[in-house]
Amino acid sequence: MVTYAEDRSCTTQFELGELFHKGNRKTRDFEQAFKWYKVAAKRGSRQAQHRLGMMYARGQGVAQSYSRSYAWCKVAAFQHSRRAQRKLKFIEPKMSWDQIRRGNWLAQELYDRYVAPHNR
Repeated sequence: MVTYAEDRSCTTQFELGELFHKGNRKTRDFEQAFKWYKVAAKRGSRQAQHRLGMMYARGQGVAQSYSRSYAWCKVAAFQHSRRAQRKLKFIEPKMSWDQIRRGNWLAQELYDRYVAPHNR
């Protein structure tokens, strides 16, 4: 069964992620924010892709992973997100060469799977 929010636009899904991410202490839920950002990111939202990168870098709602953080920010940067480009410069010095290599590989995989089909 698909929920109403899952059937909405990626903008609506991103905004739902924002509500959970930026809510007050009672309404903040990083796991739900991550869930909705990921849904929107997979539908091509560069804002959601950037937010996923931030959440992976900080370990909010998900286990910390600089490689995944780098990958999602790189996908958003491919789509001209200046915020994601700045985030890459912040994340990269904290990463090993192997993590950067894995992040680049994953970024290409994510781009091919979730962004390229929307650009055809």
